[in-house]
Amino acid sequence: MGSRPLHLQGDGYYAQVARYYDEEAASFEKHYDNNPILQRLRSDFRAVTEEYSATAGLEIGCGPGIDLHYFAGKYPHALWRGIDVSSGMVEQARAKLAACDASDVRAEVGTPETIEALFPGRKFDLIYCYFGALNTVSDLEMAARALAKALAPNGAMVLTFVNRWYLADMIWNLLRGRPRRALARVTQKWAGYAPERPLDSMCRSATAIKKIFSPLFTCTKRRGYSIFYPAWYRHRFIPVNGFLGKALWRLDCALNHTPFWNLGEYSLYVFTPRQPKGDQSCRASRHE
Repeated sequence: MGSRPLHLQGDGYYAQVARYYDEEAASFEKHYDNNPILQRLRSDFRAVTEEYSATAGLEIGCGPGIDLHYFAGKYPHALWRGIDVSSGMVEQARAKLAACDASDVRAEVGTPETIEALFPGRKFDLIYCYFGALNTVSDLEMAARALAKALAPNGAMVLTFVNRWYLADMIWNLLRGRPRRALARVTQKWAGYAPERPLDSMCRSATAIKKIFSPLFTCTKRRGYSIFYPAWYRHRFIPVNGFLGKALWRLDCALNHTPFWNLGEYSLYVFTPRQPKGDQSCRASRHE
């Protein structure tokens, strides 16, 4: 897989994350192809992202290049860059992008803190991160500052986070007599989705996101996902494309207009550079 950057070597946190996702790389895309919930969520994430035009786009946590390939193929005249902590994922992304007709697209091994070093002098008018890659940064405040430096003055960021307060999951695990798992997300370190393969990360509440990002950005849009609609790891429980699945999706859309919007599996935020004056709070938007 080639040599790693210095901050990804040894036994530091990023090195642990890199090794974890190197092991995931071989089967990562197969799991996505067989999961209709992941496909539905990704489609919605993309729809939000495509509300913002881009001449230069950056993906944080590009994985095997699924979305980088999508955007570069659909908007081939823009510049596209992707970073991922896993060299195994980046190798797959590069192979996928080699068949892309885009004029300028590239994937690199890196973290938010290394954006400036990887792409010196480059400003991006669109930055996006899907499925919570920012839950596995070593310091989210430092990452937010790095993103602020990389974002163009008229740019926008579409960021998703694994949510701290996932109410349906808490209730589910309590009913099954698993209080420790029910409360796992609210601890300082969350072991992730697979207890047999733990990876320390941190789930983020809307309050924490606001505290970290509001000094630098204005949140112009927010959405919650899998509030009652099944989480991606429960896609076999309910036929998500059937009547019940569609009804639960519509219920989540309605809940996005209520204080319960951030009690699901994922929360999505759209950020723009902070203006000197004006409301810095997140404003709810219609979830279609």
